[in-house]
Amino acid sequence: MNNRTAAREIVILALPQLPKDNTKLSKLGFEEIILSLSRSLGDYAKKNLTSVSLDLQKIDKFLLNAEIEHPDNEERTSQIKPVLIPDTKILKEQVEAIKFAATELVNILELPELVIHIGQKPTIEYAMLLFENYLNNKDKVNETIEQAAQHRDKDKKWKLSRMVRLDRDILRIASIELLFLKDTPTEVICDEAVKIADKYGGDESKKFVNGVLRDIVELSRGQKAAL
Repeated sequence: MNNRTAAREIVILALPQLPKDNTKLSKLGFEEIILSLSRSLGDYAKKNLTSVSLDLQKIDKFLLNAEIEHPDNEERTSQIKPVLIPDTKILKEQVEAIKFAATELVNILELPELVIHIGQKPTIEYAMLLFENYLNNKDKVNETIEQAAQHRDKDKKWKLSRMVRLDRDILRIASIELLFLKDTPTEVICDEAVKIADKYGGDESKKFVNGVLRDIVELSRGQKAAL
């Protein structure tokens, strides 16, 4: 994880914990942002660990029920023996649940690396640059995202208020880099945003962020050509 990747994640994860009041928001220093981040990371870790635990409990319950209800164990009252599970569809669903749980655990294990980056000057500087540009250009960024989302196919249009918060914040930070910072290649900005969406939101989040960002890039290029 490089400094800019860490800075993007820091700001995206901290945003939900920050005050909605712009006057209070503009007075925040880096310490307050980091406090918000630590709360977000704590909430994320607790949520994912709970989710993993519940998934594993469901799988354990499924396997136990499969054994109990199997014809080979109908007459057994004390010792239940392992059985074959003929339905591969059900088994595949359980495997997918385990894979998802494993991914969540991997994400949690990566949190200490993100915390280490908080103490690095290049990460701090870029995180503050993103945050300051977010404050100064929030209305323009929101307008651009909504315009791009509304520009999509009729059945895929989204208003900003209806977007998942994580997707919205990822799009905001990526838009800041695309529209105002411009010292990182467009492909890198979009790729990083999609990776963060996949990491914290999953496949649907990744597809949505990728689609809207593509429209933002197309719209911005069209506006430049018109000048």
